[in-house]
Amino acid sequence: MSDLSFLVYGGKTGWIGQQIVDLLRSAGHTVYSSQTRLEDRTGLEREIDELKPKFLVNCAGVTGRPNVDWCEDHKEDTIRANVIGTLNLCDVAFLRKLHVTNFATGCIYEYNALKPMHGEDGFTEDDPPNFDGSFYSMTKGMVEKLVRVYPNVLTLRVRMPLS
Repeated sequence: MSDLSFLVYGGKTGWIGQQIVDLLRSAGHTVYSSQTRLEDRTGLEREIDELKPKFLVNCAGVTGRPNVDWCEDHKEDTIRANVIGTLNLCDVAFLRKLHVTNFATGCIYEYNALKPMHGEDGFTEDDPPNFDGSFYSMTKGMVEKLVRVYPNVLTLRVRMPLS
């Protein structure tokens, strides 16, 4: 076993989180799947303090069941998970000097006349989100702007995960 330990949010029930847990374990690392919802700040603090991981990985969030249209009718739930929850985790980690790898979405950008799909001028990290056509995408774009304040957070955007 390696001396690196990871606490993965979304690793218990989420598809990407489960893939990350399996990948890290197969590399010989100690990996915990969080039992705490991101909205529960006190629970996050307790779990992190008890397990003492070296790194946090956030794969949690609300995408909706059966699809993102669910978020349109459950806006408060979507905000609690995708905005408040993510900010809770990033802030709790910051206060404990822990790194967070935050798996986010690429569904905050849309190709258009200014940014054509096969054009030379693709999107950069400095480009603001330009797609808020769904409530899900709007919340993810909002939180991405906010977590940039935290120097302990690395955001990775996943567009369409494949096995």
